[in-house]
Amino acid sequence: MMKKYAIIIGAFILAVAVAFWAIGIREATAPAGGQACTEEAKICPDGSAVWRTGPNCEFSACPVAVATTTSGLAIGAMANINGTTIGVLSLVEDSRCPVDVQCIQAGTVRVRVALNAYSRDFTFTLGQPQIVDGATITLASVSPTEKHSKQMVSPSDYRFVFTVVPKVATSENSGVRGFVLLGPTCPVMRIPPDPACADKPYATAVTVYRSNAATPFKVGNSDANGAFTFSLPAGSYTLKAAGGTMLPRCASATVVVTANNFATTTISCDTGIR
Repeated sequence: MMKKYAIIIGAFILAVAVAFWAIGIREATAPAGGQACTEEAKICPDGSAVWRTGPNCEFSACPVAVATTTSGLAIGAMANINGTTIGVLSLVEDSRCPVDVQCIQAGTVRVRVALNAYSRDFTFTLGQPQIVDGATITLASVSPTEKHSKQMVSPSDYRFVFTVVPKVATSENSGVRGFVLLGPTCPVMRIPPDPACADKPYATAVTVYRSNAATPFKVGNSDANGAFTFSLPAGSYTLKAAGGTMLPRCASATVVVTANNFATTTISCDTGIR
């Protein structure tokens, strides 16, 4: 009888030992120290993406770039900074309050510039950064730094200083760039077309989907000039711009990205004006 109980107890101990051994093997082979990281991505300021990694499934650090400042550019001058070509075309506005006048609003400075090979002009407002082709460009300062009510400043006397934070190089050298435009802007089309009725740029959220996918692949924004740029691996994508509750209504755009190339597209948003 004692022998029978000894066999039963021995079998139980063996079973428990095997169970603990199996648990130990399972824990040893579990990914990331026992938990699998989700495949969501974080979009960095330069447009690149980083994923969760490591035992704590934390996002990898975003790449860091250093800003470079231009010298003071006169109207008509051009400079290439960190791979971005900036050409000053004209002064749009200098509504800064003169130092010898009490004003309700401080005002600002806006300048029209040409960037890279874009056929469209860009307007920069003092102190407000814009992202173009992945580079963050800011009209940092303007000379003269102050206005006086009794002193007129000739356009040729202005100097504009820009800072450029370049896009950090990534393994992706392909993607899509383009514009989001609002139209029509006038109730009646004119022949010949009236330049004042041309489609207007639209700053809004832009979401990129892989073709036939329901979840976003990347999310970003078009800037004040309607421009956007996404670095993407080769493949087929659908781009959707966010409209309003009722209007504007934005159509989607489908692009095919090939290796080492950037596709171009325009997303049209209907204002409802007829």
